[in-house]
Amino acid sequence: MARGRGVEVSANGAPKFREDILQKISNAPGVSGGEEAIRSILAEYARENVDSLEVDPMGSLVARIDPAPARPRAGAKSGRGSRNGGRRGPHVMLCAHMDEVGLMVTAVEKEGRLRFRRVGGIDPRILPGQVFRIGAEGIRGVVGALPPHLTPRAEREKVTPADDLYLDIGARSREEAEERVPVGTYAVFDTTYEAWGTTRKGKAFDDRAGCAVLASLIQRRPPVPVTAVWSVQEEVGLRGAAAAARRVQPDLAIVLEGTASGESPGAPPDEQYPFMGKGPALTVHDRTLMVHARLLDRIEETAKRHKVPTQWKRPGVGGTDAGRIAISGAGVPSAVVSVVCRYIHAPAAFLDVRDAQRTVTLIWHTLETLRKEWP
Repeated sequence: MARGRGVEVSANGAPKFREDILQKISNAPGVSGGEEAIRSILAEYARENVDSLEVDPMGSLVARIDPAPARPRAGAKSGRGSRNGGRRGPHVMLCAHMDEVGLMVTAVEKEGRLRFRRVGGIDPRILPGQVFRIGAEGIRGVVGALPPHLTPRAEREKVTPADDLYLDIGARSREEAEERVPVGTYAVFDTTYEAWGTTRKGKAFDDRAGCAVLASLIQRRPPVPVTAVWSVQEEVGLRGAAAAARRVQPDLAIVLEGTASGESPGAPPDEQYPFMGKGPALTVHDRTLMVHARLLDRIEETAKRHKVPTQWKRPGVGGTDAGRIAISGAGVPSAVVSVVCRYIHAPAAFLDVRDAQRTVTLIWHTLETLRKEWP
C-alpha cells in the first residue's frame, strides 16, 4: 500500500495527535458487537499508511506496518545484526478497543415502548431521562420514568432497576415501534463532541481516545514492526483482543486506553488520582493483568528522557484487553498506557487534549527505545 505523505510531526519528533479522528469516532455509534461505523472510519484513516489491512473473523481491524529503516551508527559494520535481522526490534502489538457501552433493544411492548438490556457497564442511576440515538438512523429515544409527582413518596429515593426502564420513541403501538426499531437494535448516548480550552467533551472516550491515539501513531512508519489492532467487544469480556493476539503473535503488546479519573468530590484524598491534564496514566496491575515489569521500566525511562509527565492508574481497578493479550500463546509481555478521562461509561466524558498528544509522544519514543533496548 502507498505510504502517506506530509505527515505532521510535533516539536518532539513524534506524530501529532489527530483530534479530527477523535471527534469523528466519538460522534459515531459503536456498541459492543456493533462496531461497523467505527471500523469503517478508522480503516479510511489507516489504509494509506499501512502495509496490510484486514478485518479478522471477530471484526477487529488489524493493520501491519513494517519499520522505517534504521539509520546506521557511525562506524557500524554491515552483516550480522541483532535479533530479527538487523536492528528491527521486537514485533509490537498496539491495541485499542473500538466498542462503547450502550443499550440493545430486547422487546417491544404493545404500547410501543422499547425494553432494553445494558451492553457493558452502565450505572442504572444515570439512565432515567437520558436521550439515546437508536440504530443506524439515529432515532431519538428517551429512557422513560415516572415524574416525581406521580411516584409514590416511598419510591422517590430508590434507584429504578434497569429492567424496569424503557425507551420511548413516541410510538403509539407495537407495530409502529417495530417498523422503526427492530429487536436487536443498538442505542448510544446522544452526545456531540465539543471543545473549549484544552478540554474536550464527547461520548465513548473509553476507548475512542485510545483509538485516536493509535490512528495518530500510524500516520508515520514506526521504528519497529507494529501490528495495530482496533479490537471489538472489550466491554463485554475482552473478546476481540484475545482472538487477535492469537493470530498476531506479537513479541510485546501495549494497550492504549481511556481510563477513569479519580477526581470525585467526597472521595478520600489518597484515592483521588489519576488526574485529567497531568499526563498519561501507567498501569501497574488491574483485575486482569500484572504489567510486565521490564516493559514498564522502559516506558518510564522513556517518559523521563523525553520529559513526558506521567502518573499512576489506581492499582487493582478495572481491566483491559492487555489481560487477555498477556496470556495468549506462550505469553506476551504487556503494558497499558491510558488517557485520563472524567465520567467514562456515562453520557459525556471529558479529557484534556494535551494528554492525548503526550500519549502519542510517549508511545512513539517508547517504540524507539524498544528498537534499541529490547530484548
